[in-house]
Amino acid sequence: MCIIVAMLGLLRLNIHDEQIEKTISVILRLPGLFLLDYWCHSSSTEIWTKVLDSTDPISAAVSAFILIQSLLLLLLPLEDLVTLYMHYLSAALIAGSQLISHHYVQADDPSMDFFSFSIFGDVRTTSVQISPHFITIATQIIMATVISFLLDLDRNIKKVILAVYTVPVAARLAHFPIHYLETLHNFSSALTLISVAYYTLTSLPRFLLYIHKRYKSAAHVVVHQGPVNAAFGAWEWSFLMPQFLLFWCVLISAQLYQYNLWHRKNPPPGRLVVSPIERGEWHIIVLYALAEVCASPISLIGCCIAVSYASWMTLNVTKVFIQGTRVLLIDRNLDRAGVPEGVTMALLALQTGLIDLPMPQRMATMCMILFIIAGSLMQSMHEIVEPVLLSLSASPSRSILRHVRVLAVCLFLLVCPLYVTVSLCELFGVDFWILVVISTCTLTSVQVLGALIVYGLFMYDVLQKDSGWEALDDIVYITRAIIHVTEFLVAVLVVGSGIRDSVLLSAEGHTWSWLNGSILAVHCYYNVFLRLQSGWQSFLLRREAARKILALPSANLDQLESHSNDVCAICYIQMKTACVTPCGHLFHASCLKKWLYVQDRCPLCSSRIASEENKEKKVPDIH
Repeated sequence: MCIIVAMLGLLRLNIHDEQIEKTISVILRLPGLFLLDYWCHSSSTEIWTKVLDSTDPISAAVSAFILIQSLLLLLLPLEDLVTLYMHYLSAALIAGSQLISHHYVQADDPSMDFFSFSIFGDVRTTSVQISPHFITIATQIIMATVISFLLDLDRNIKKVILAVYTVPVAARLAHFPIHYLETLHNFSSALTLISVAYYTLTSLPRFLLYIHKRYKSAAHVVVHQGPVNAAFGAWEWSFLMPQFLLFWCVLISAQLYQYNLWHRKNPPPGRLVVSPIERGEWHIIVLYALAEVCASPISLIGCCIAVSYASWMTLNVTKVFIQGTRVLLIDRNLDRAGVPEGVTMALLALQTGLIDLPMPQRMATMCMILFIIAGSLMQSMHEIVEPVLLSLSASPSRSILRHVRVLAVCLFLLVCPLYVTVSLCELFGVDFWILVVISTCTLTSVQVLGALIVYGLFMYDVLQKDSGWEALDDIVYITRAIIHVTEFLVAVLVVGSGIRDSVLLSAEGHTWSWLNGSILAVHCYYNVFLRLQSGWQSFLLRREAARKILALPSANLDQLESHSNDVCAICYIQMKTACVTPCGHLFHASCLKKWLYVQDRCPLCSSRIASEENKEKKVPDIH
């Protein structure tokens, strides 16, 4: 509470700093998530029952009040949120003043009670006795002053009324009969209640005007920006993602502490009091805590956002490790990293009904989901590393240390997916979902192996200083073709497994879920159809380019000697062998073949290379 008062004081003193305001906004909104999590902690089918079908009107009213308060804490602008907290704290202080006064008048003989404390820790030398009357009066005055500051009261009469609970203490000091104290306390409570009612009624017009103003503002935003953009705008200015992340961190920390503390108090029979973490079971403890936390939709959203942040951090660390810190200033896609992993977590939790599962099954399901997320994350890391690896192979002058860093990441991505595959096969039986994870991990290792082979081929070609390696393009194409064929076969295997599961479930009288069907359809389109289409088009382009190159004449020794000072206009390497285009220009056959993959025109003069006219024309003299 003291922390909240300090933050409110900073805002009241107009200390405006963007980062400070963002931090304060996240902390002040955090209780809203806890209230909302408490409200919908039961299953989704029982949420509306709490409000609409409850037979207890008090329970229904309390449930609706909790929902409204949580939404207010989450969605109000920061300035209005601070005002709301001012009133929350003022109400709590007024209730505290009432309780202190009630305890004071109920004491048997308060005039005989003294609080003693020693200065410098030595009772024999210096001892101070403080009367409870003084403590009660000082407490009531301080609380009235704080309430006056929070509500920003400008009239002295209101400030005096806030200190009305000092009347019973003053009556005791004036030696009033003890039985009058209860009456004076009741009078103070009644006066406070009347003051609160008066303050509420006088503030009601402003409150209604505020609601009307906010409604018009929200309607204006929705009309001009659209509901989706308005929702994303509210998501951004309310900092919901950092809130959910902080909320999840608090939950997981509390769960880990509680679990470790319970094991310390209840050690297994015949063992010393040693925590599970000290016994080397930290991964089991973390998995248990992750599964235990995901018990409501709100905590599940927090878990998905935590997964997204963890993936974002992992991918950014990977980029910085292999490319240096300058990538943070160049790459504009860093903010979107980690989003697919968070969305995957949400879809898998929705598909498996994670929050409705009992604890042992939820723990096993969480383990499987984390394996899937790990496979997706390693695939994303491979997509980051492969272009950097291939660019390094084209420039041998780069730092050797950078080659080592990139190769170290590739080695990790080659071994880790295989380890995940083996672990999955040991823990779970092979079904459609497990096969999807195993295929993703296996393909990641295969793709990394293919990238390393291509890297080695390019490095060998670069080291050939005198001339290029003519067969390099064909060997690289064959290597990549083998990788792509493997990917295609694995994708077909996954689709076949999915169809088999659907047929078996239909035969047993079960229906396949819409999410399984959607994932299978997406998998068929992106991993089967598009791969097949892309591979076939690439094959046709290479075949057509090879046919065109074979149709072109090769340069003889006289033509090469007349161009001894020239280089190939595509690769800028001296030509020991070359082919001649219909327009009379010389190029390496391998370079021109790669050029023909893109377009059918000469790189120098843009004339057609394989047109019907050029096929019938005689090759002109060399320029």
